[in-house]
Amino acid sequence: MMKKVLDLICVIMFFTLIVMFAFSTLFFSPEPVDMTKDTDEIDAQLFASFPLQGSWQTLRTSMLLAAGKTEIDGSFLVNGGVIRPSEQVSSKATDRLTGSINDFAARHEDIGVYTCIIPSPSGIYSADLPSVGVGFDQKHYISELYSSFDSSVATLDAYSPLYSSRENYIFMRTDTSLTSGGAFDVYSSCIRKMGFSPRPYSDYDSEHALTGYIGSLCNELNIRQRITPDNIELLIPKNGTVVTSATGYGSGSKEKHKSVYDRSALSTDKPLDVFLYGSRYKKLDIATINQDSPKLLIVKTEQTDPIIPFLISHYSFVTVIDADTASDVTLEDLVSAEQFDQVLFLFDIDSLENLRMDIFLEEQE
Repeated sequence: MMKKVLDLICVIMFFTLIVMFAFSTLFFSPEPVDMTKDTDEIDAQLFASFPLQGSWQTLRTSMLLAAGKTEIDGSFLVNGGVIRPSEQVSSKATDRLTGSINDFAARHEDIGVYTCIIPSPSGIYSADLPSVGVGFDQKHYISELYSSFDSSVATLDAYSPLYSSRENYIFMRTDTSLTSGGAFDVYSSCIRKMGFSPRPYSDYDSEHALTGYIGSLCNELNIRQRITPDNIELLIPKNGTVVTSATGYGSGSKEKHKSVYDRSALSTDKPLDVFLYGSRYKKLDIATINQDSPKLLIVKTEQTDPIIPFLISHYSFVTVIDADTASDVTLEDLVSAEQFDQVLFLFDIDSLENLRMDIFLEEQE
């Protein structure tokens, strides 16, 4: 009986909002609707003019969840979190990536060149998604991608350690980002192939920097029900950080810091920028106390930021180039690769389609 009453209330509220939507669009729209546009553009303009669109989205999501739905606008509720299936990477984007990195390795034969592609949650948890929502086989794709690199490019496996730890908290539940635990698993696997023994987990103290975090994916979908909010955790070395300075270079600006963690970001609407300052800088130079250790150049996308603090402890100097923020320049505009012993291309799989590697790695004339 109670369920029937709730269903009736949902129906009444739904049609009430539909009437309000029509009324507000007709009489309170900030600008006339251009009926000469195509259907999608008209729908977008009508929805944008609706003064209660935020409440409408929230109510719509609540009604779908109350009706037992586990799919919201192409994303799926899984084990207290939300997973959005990744889209297939086109052959054009794949060829652009492999061609650019192969070309870079050919031009820098004396440098150790490494590539690591981080899978998304839908690649690791594909078995928990309905068959229509799996997206594509990321394990197979990464394997095929790696086989396209020349022998001079060493490939690092991030899929296997993440899949082995899939029962642990390795991805944010409300976002697509790695947790510090997931980042540590990737680091431990990759650093071995780069010639170092990983520091054990017991060398770190866990700092719960922020609790109750609701990530961008849940915010976009207006989902608050049936999810478990995230915790942003920092793993801090017990014997102290090796970092002596971190100098960031933006568009004509230079800022110096004492840490690779921006704790001020925790009180903003982008708290995950705590890792390496998000995409604030095109280049971040990190000096450490390890004066006799090798130097590392990392070209990365933002989703891989939580991995980098672990890598830093093995090097004397690390330069991090943000492939998104620095996409309007060439690598040679920012740094001379010959100054480094190793170069790591560290990208998440969702970034590959729009990553402008052909321009970013093009050698200056």
